[in-house]
Amino acid sequence: MEVYLEKFGYIGIFVGTFLEGETTVLLGGLFSKLGYMNIYKVILFAFLGTFAGDFTFFALGKKFGRNMIDRYEFLSNKVPIADKIIKKHGNFIIFIIRFLVGIRAVILILLGCTNIRISKFLFFSIANSMLWSIVVSIIGYVFGKVVYIFVKDMKHYEWHIISGIILLIIIFIIIYRRIVEKKEKSYAD
Repeated sequence: MEVYLEKFGYIGIFVGTFLEGETTVLLGGLFSKLGYMNIYKVILFAFLGTFAGDFTFFALGKKFGRNMIDRYEFLSNKVPIADKIIKKHGNFIIFIIRFLVGIRAVILILLGCTNIRISKFLFFSIANSMLWSIVVSIIGYVFGKVVYIFVKDMKHYEWHIISGIILLIIIFIIIYRRIVEKKEKSYAD
């Protein structure tokens, strides 16, 4: 496992955070605590992937605009919710975008369709990407510390513990997404 994490772990964090990333970064923080990864590199690659993903979706919105949204049904279904969120939160949405799950890409594409200056977007995107990367990585790291305290000899149990932690994280994300879906429905009403 150590060899795979050394070889592909940081690339996995970059790719995972480019798309969504919560699970990837939480696991990166956990693996850092267990000694398989370096927490500073996890934060760095999470930041780079997050920023690259956000800027890519924003740039797609700038370049292709509404034509892209209208072309793909999975994007157009989320437009009414994203529009309401953008109107309600204004420029602050650029900062909090990283903390929205499931509709982040659509909102970023819509933001690209607006008249928001690229320099303003870059400033807020760098700030939110850094904050998000640090917070989520540290949560994973602290969670790993709790596991480490309860189990002294990790080598004998690591696959069971890691499997259990992954399951708990997935359950947490499912619950979190259901909460977000309820909020989306309240915005839709």
